[in-house]
Amino acid sequence: MTATAYAGEVVEVISKDLTSSENAEETLKFLFSDGFMKMSTDQENDVIFNSQSRNMMIISHAEKSYMIFDENTASNIKSEIDKAMEEALAQVPPEQRAMVERMMKQQMGNMNGGAPQMQMEMPKAEIRKVGRSDTINGISCEYYEAYTGNEKDMELCVADWDDIDASENMTNSFMAMGEMMEGFLEQISQMAPMMQSNDNPFAYLKEMDGYPILSRQFSNGVATEETVLKSITEQDIEKNEFNAPEGYNKQDMMGM
Repeated sequence: MTATAYAGEVVEVISKDLTSSENAEETLKFLFSDGFMKMSTDQENDVIFNSQSRNMMIISHAEKSYMIFDENTASNIKSEIDKAMEEALAQVPPEQRAMVERMMKQQMGNMNGGAPQMQMEMPKAEIRKVGRSDTINGISCEYYEAYTGNEKDMELCVADWDDIDASENMTNSFMAMGEMMEGFLEQISQMAPMMQSNDNPFAYLKEMDGYPILSRQFSNGVATEETVLKSITEQDIEKNEFNAPEGYNKQDMMGM
């Protein structure tokens, strides 16, 4: 191992589009080392999670830019929006200010505490162990199903962490990512109740206490996407893998 590299792990999974007649496949690669996790696909984006700082960097290679956010980003965006509204209102003559403020709040909808009738409570997501097992690529796993209300969203075949020889770094990174995303989505729901979402792919890891070596996404009862673990290998990873490429511009979540 060189001074510019960390000891780490490389995890590869194959994602298949089940809605395509060609069953188009994409390789997803996860790099784990020194508290970092990097997710790369065949597309033009990378995601880097820092489990110590609890933040996530999203890199766009097409735009040569990156953004960093954490679980407080949503509330920070709301503060920026509120500040911009206040500055805009300060320019409006006093006799028109109340009318303009009402119009701005109506346009923002629930983001600024809109009308109660516009707020919708999302059905609670839950994970259920179904008592079915399988062996995938030589690894034993137990099936779980994820539901939102009565609708099946996912099925997952979960292996014990020890059975896939997962390091503490890999396990902790996945768990920390799930907690960070949970906080971020909670902030989103408080900021804009109409934007509530249960779309956190790492949300069930703690409850399942293992890694889903197979997962299938469902829509209206039909499987639409399948992801299968291909390999986990130990490998030295260059430190710069967990940084934005040189020359890329940092943007904030407001697109600036």
